[in-house]
Amino acid sequence: MLKKLTRIGRILLPVIFMLHVLSPIYAKTQPIVRLNVKGKNISLATLFKAIKSQTGLTVFYSNKLLDDTEKISINVEQAELAEVLRLALKGRKLDWLIKEKYIILQKENPLAEPGEAKSTEHERILFQQIKGLVTDAEGNGIPGVGVKIKGASRGVVTDKDGRYMIEAEAGDVLVFSYVGYVTREIPAGSQSTVNVKLEIEDASLNEVVVVGYGTQKKVNLTGAVSQVTGKDLVARPMGQTSAALQGMAPGVTVKQSSGRPGGDGGNIRIRGIGTIGVADPLVMIDGIEGSINNIDPNLIESISILKDAASSSIYGSRAANGVILVTTKRATADQINISYNNYIGWQDPTNMPKLVNSLDYMLLLNEAYTNTGRTPLYSAALIEEFRQQGGRNSDQYPNTDWQKETLTGSGLQQSHFLTIEGGTQKVKMLGSFGLFDQKGLIQNSGFKRYTIRNNADVKFSDKLKARVDLQFVNAVTTDPAAGSGEIFQWMNGIPANQIGVNESGQWGVGWNGVNPISATKDGGTNRTRGPFGSLNATVNYKPLEWLEAEVAYSPKYALSSTKNFRKAIQSYLPNGSTSFLTPALTALTEGKSESFYNNMRATLTASKNFDEHNLKLLLGASREDYYNEWTSASRDTYILPQYPVLNGGSAVNQQANGSAEEWALQSLFSRLNYTWKGKYLLEVNARYDGSSRFSEGNKYGFFPSASAGWRISEESFMSGLKGTINDAKIRVSWGRLGNQQIVGTYPSVTTLLLESTAMGKQIVNTAALNSLANKNISWETTEEKNIGIDLTLFKNFSVTADYYRRRTRDILLELDVPLIIGLNKPFQNAGTVDNNGWELGLAYKGNLKDFNYNLSFNLSDVKNTVVDLKGINLSNLTVNREGYSISSLFGYEAQGYFASDAEVAAHATQFGAVKAGDIRYKDQNGDGLINESDKVIIGSTIPRLTFAANLAAAYKGFDLSVLLQGVGKANGYLNGPGILPFNVGGALGGTIREENKNRWSPENPNAKYPRLAFGESNNEQASSFWLRDASYLRIKNIQLGYALPAALAAKLSIKRLRVFANGSNIASFDRFLAGYDVEAPVGAGTSYPQVKLYSFGVEVGF
Repeated sequence: MLKKLTRIGRILLPVIFMLHVLSPIYAKTQPIVRLNVKGKNISLATLFKAIKSQTGLTVFYSNKLLDDTEKISINVEQAELAEVLRLALKGRKLDWLIKEKYIILQKENPLAEPGEAKSTEHERILFQQIKGLVTDAEGNGIPGVGVKIKGASRGVVTDKDGRYMIEAEAGDVLVFSYVGYVTREIPAGSQSTVNVKLEIEDASLNEVVVVGYGTQKKVNLTGAVSQVTGKDLVARPMGQTSAALQGMAPGVTVKQSSGRPGGDGGNIRIRGIGTIGVADPLVMIDGIEGSINNIDPNLIESISILKDAASSSIYGSRAANGVILVTTKRATADQINISYNNYIGWQDPTNMPKLVNSLDYMLLLNEAYTNTGRTPLYSAALIEEFRQQGGRNSDQYPNTDWQKETLTGSGLQQSHFLTIEGGTQKVKMLGSFGLFDQKGLIQNSGFKRYTIRNNADVKFSDKLKARVDLQFVNAVTTDPAAGSGEIFQWMNGIPANQIGVNESGQWGVGWNGVNPISATKDGGTNRTRGPFGSLNATVNYKPLEWLEAEVAYSPKYALSSTKNFRKAIQSYLPNGSTSFLTPALTALTEGKSESFYNNMRATLTASKNFDEHNLKLLLGASREDYYNEWTSASRDTYILPQYPVLNGGSAVNQQANGSAEEWALQSLFSRLNYTWKGKYLLEVNARYDGSSRFSEGNKYGFFPSASAGWRISEESFMSGLKGTINDAKIRVSWGRLGNQQIVGTYPSVTTLLLESTAMGKQIVNTAALNSLANKNISWETTEEKNIGIDLTLFKNFSVTADYYRRRTRDILLELDVPLIIGLNKPFQNAGTVDNNGWELGLAYKGNLKDFNYNLSFNLSDVKNTVVDLKGINLSNLTVNREGYSISSLFGYEAQGYFASDAEVAAHATQFGAVKAGDIRYKDQNGDGLINESDKVIIGSTIPRLTFAANLAAAYKGFDLSVLLQGVGKANGYLNGPGILPFNVGGALGGTIREENKNRWSPENPNAKYPRLAFGESNNEQASSFWLRDASYLRIKNIQLGYALPAALAAKLSIKRLRVFANGSNIASFDRFLAGYDVEAPVGAGTSYPQVKLYSFGVEVGF
């Protein structure tokens, strides 16, 4: 064994010695590598890339020595590296030096052979080693900063402490660059140490914004576009994404008028209301039309809101009300990342009216009876008994708190969302599962949504890529069978002296058998299930660097099923005998709606740069089709109500109904973007839409737009202000849009009325014309002009302002036809509406050492005016009148109270037996009679001066966000059971609010409310008396969080851990009616209120 080792040693020692001796010679000799290089008129830079790919050696040189754009022709096979270098450098008086993994080009040394190492002194003079530290404004080292030699390919990055080391020539310029910081260039000179401080860059200059069928840099936008990040949305725990948009962007009004589970979404309006029909904006989710409430906020990367015609016109006939583009999150990492977010919270009503107790109710009702010449309903003895008993005998002297007995207390709300992302360089996936569960404020009500989504990205090659997105959502909404709205109306309308539950536990009579307590607990349920599935498959091919093609197919399927099983409830008198059976029969109604939607689209994008000119052209085509079927069936008289199936009911009164509809839309669209010198911007859009909703000759519409921008900050005369005005851009735009979301799917077709009619002793099916057809109707058309300015000042203060004028023509109206025709009115393109307004957005970000903060504020206003209705005038509470806004409030002009009966006699005749203390109305035409002709516009339902303020701050792991939102000018009008005393009818009448005690009397002539009356209509007329100021400021959301330090989280084997507490709809400051939600200011005042939510949550990353 020893001999064998000795023999091996004898062989290895000479080899080791030879390697040691020859190692210094490596710098003088080239590795024997055979190269294959072929090319005609190729640049030297291209040749050097080929050398690196075949040898692994990087060619280093100074642009002062060599212009690497020079062309050469070369054709060698199995050539040595030295031969290739000689051919490349022929006639250029250059030599090379191979050092480690680099080929260093130098001036030719006549004393050395080609490729020989130069003297150490020569090398030292040519290249010097420079080192240093790169820090931020606070002196902290920045890792990962790129340090390159300007004009050369060599470079390094800073280490974890921000330190670097690089070799450079004396005349080289060092370039320091890092994402989020301003790039700096520093001459190397003869320094051996160069320390650099980088300043934070204005991120908005490089921010990319999603626009129709693509993206653009924010600085190059010429339209009015607002962007909301997904981070902003999840900071507000909301069940419906539409509601989370409230206050997030100027010019976008979101009205949330209900807190009902599943029905608490926001009503979104962009730059006012431009039509009498459907005014909802178009929502596109990753390029597919959809509902914004079908996307969980945790899935959203960003939302772009296209507000003006120029930015929206590429969507043509569906963009008249604005466009909302939702971009979902995609996988970004090769490694697996897991995140889990949740919160759990408790809901309470924001407002509830305070109602009088039994004793006060009886006293006030007697007063109303007396004031109207009636005999008091309750005797003085009975009232005294109620006063003495004090609610001790609830069967004989009930004092039911209907709100307390019907409401369940705090409604639980929770959300859980799990995300897993990861993959390889070729395939990346982001999968997610979400559960949102919201209990209602009343029993037997709630909303639950399950969300499953997988976004996959596949890279077949550098030229061919694909995306495949799958989503499944199942939403289940539960309400009492009687309806949540009715439950709230009953609990706020039934007097307290009626029995809800008697002392033996039986259901009380309530109000003639109507009992909200029994209806919620024993009255059956109305449940709606809405499973929804979608696929979005996209293939992207880039055959050339400047050319890109994309095709996509996106089908959707939705099924909505409703099952309303309303049970008949037996109520009992205190003695145990039966009373009302409400409703009279137990009934079941089932409905099913099934829809299919297909979207096919293809785009071709070309981008070319010519010196200082940048061109980008988009061409595209799309086709969409939709089909829906709806069926319903019902039966009643269920002997066994525990079996809620159709077959369990009687066939005597059974009914079956059904309908179907379909539509299609095909389109061609294009966009041209042109930029010159990065400061003169132009964009032209065009779309050609064809819709099945219209007749031949009117199916197609053309919707163009043009916009331009001038980055005035880039002009030479602004260079002296660069430190103050970092970016300034002026924008102008014009565009024409369409609206096909009109009344019905077949507005231009004559419709038939199908009925079953009794003729003699037989039932005969009949068909008859129902409405006139108008084959000439077409699109509603909107034209808009916009001028805006974008400013960035002092690198951290931004301003965006816009002024616009929008006119919508050819609004579809039902114009009158002679009654002798006997058919419903046809639709005609007749109306015109204007929306003129302005928007302002401000944002400031700063820091004080470890304290970072962002402040933003937006304010906007729009004046809505109906220009032309072809004389149509209706007499409802809300009307559309020429010269006023859409849905203006219409009523009598109140002039206070009548002070005496003599004053009543001297005034124009009003309504019923008017007396002193009743509301007095102005006789507008002086004819001595108050009637419909005296009604005037008394207010508007469209809010003005909408605003929001947002604060976000962070300090050493703690973070705080506050959102304030409000309306500066708005009218509110409540006139119904929720506000009028005893306003239900019958001998009993409804209840009365505590606030109504402040009523007129000779001793209180300046009371807040008129005298109490029963069965008189004068004070219940629509009038300015009931008009209220509905402006408000609301603390919409506050969130306080704490994130565990990264080092501590790592010890727990997690990447991130954050806990937070949140409050939504915390408080409102307004002058509206006490007990009512100021965001639902028009109506009867008995709807499901908004809720305030207090929640706690956690965010974990693995």
